[in-house]
Amino acid sequence: MDKVCILIPAYNAAGTIGSVLEKVRSIHLDVIVVDDGSSDQTGEIALRFGAHLLKHPRNLGKGMALRTGFQSILRKGYELVITLDADGQHDPSAIPSLLKAFQSVKPDLLIASRAGEFHRMTFLRRFWNRLGVKAVARLCHADITDSQSGFRLIRTEILREISLTTTGFEMELELLIKACKSGFGVLSIPINVTWVDGTSSSHFRSVTDTWLVCKLFLRSLFW
Repeated sequence: MDKVCILIPAYNAAGTIGSVLEKVRSIHLDVIVVDDGSSDQTGEIALRFGAHLLKHPRNLGKGMALRTGFQSILRKGYELVITLDADGQHDPSAIPSLLKAFQSVKPDLLIASRAGEFHRMTFLRRFWNRLGVKAVARLCHADITDSQSGFRLIRTEILREISLTTTGFEMELELLIKACKSGFGVLSIPINVTWVDGTSSSHFRSVTDTWLVCKLFLRSLFW
């Protein structure tokens, strides 16, 4: 699978990224880690595990880290990219299942959905993910059960066709909505997660980032 790579945005993830990369290594795919201005050993650990490392001189946000990775991926000619978080929330052992589902259905964007775990989220995250996701699915006319999951399989054709402008967690919603509005097909499949955003080591800010996501959705109504 020389046309598939894994992209991991990481910020101060020294305590978790090693175990993530250890699991990823057994899948035998190229791995790109974008160190988003970490002040710990995140970058050094990524190199130790053989990942291709890209670094921001300062923290620019998850969305910006993903965009930096996407630019590199397009230059390298990959056809598919799998994104997952560095904090251990996403289980890399689910990647073969994502690839199998992709090969069977051939969607342009495949979302590993945490819908079955929404009840474990903090109140604001639970509110958005249970109610907001319905609005996003309706807007996109697509099978979307988790609009903010960072665990995705993406055809790089999407990245060539759409322009991304946001820099934080809201960028994942921007990509999803713009992909749908550009005619790309989206599919969600359920996965199990160790924990959910808003808990443990996630850098998601419940109030600020939920508001930014909501603002992005409202703006998208006029795209």
